Amino acid sequence: MRARPPRRRRSGLPDSVSSAADADAATDGSRPMSQLGDLVQLHLVVDPLYDQNCYILRRRDTDRCLIVDPGLQAEAVIRLVDDLRLRCDRILLTHGHPDHLAGVPAIKAALDSPAAIHPADRWLLDQARSFPGIPADLPAVVCEDDLADGQVIAWNELEVAVLHTPGHTPGSVCFVTGPDLLAGDTLFRRSVGRSDLPGGSRETLLFSIQDRLYALPPATVVHPGHGAPTTIGEEMRANPFALHPTFR
Repeated sequence: MRARPPRRRRSGLPDSVSSAADADAATDGSRPMSQLGDLVQLHLVVDPLYDQNCYILRRRDTDRCLIVDPGLQAEAVIRLVDDLRLRCDRILLTHGHPDHLAGVPAIKAALDSPAAIHPADRWLLDQARSFPGIPADLPAVVCEDDLADGQVIAWNELEVAVLHTPGHTPGSVCFVTGPDLLAGDTLFRRSVGRSDLPGGSRETLLFSIQDRLYALPPATVVHPGHGAPTTIGEEMRANPFALHPTFR
């Protein structure tokens, strides 16, 4: 979830993701996004209730994939994985809010995939039914694995690096693979994650963005948990919540 922009400076955030690729969107709302290097393709499936982005990282020369943040769009994600004839090796969670993990039980049941979350957000798993629109009968969300800052997930001869970026939640993380960043609810196009929910800290969030994310190359493409993609360089220059000191 995004922070609201200052009243005197509108953020210009769109209500939904849009790009030239939308012309090729499937009826379930999924669409391919930018390549993560030569061997990996990123697919996006949007939950229309929360405008929440679930990403499928697909190794193009294999039938393997990773699923990041499956929410209420889990059925569409499962259909897409089946249509592409993929096998999911792991579910990765950027944080523990229900809109980003409500789909874990269904994905695990359908695809037999283990899930991973940062241990500082495990307490949120017991609150998975707390958001409006989350089914009251949602099964327990189980994560077998822990994520750690600096961890490098070796996946089919590729690497996915874990950056601990607390602030939106204590256990928020981002995933870096090649020139791309899966940012969860830490950084958005012209906005940042909310810090007013339990466990949130605005000071910690801004430190995570300035110290961790803005240390990445400016050309790094940011794929956020809600809304449209951006780049690190764009946000350093134009994000009204988190301008880099150089541009203040």
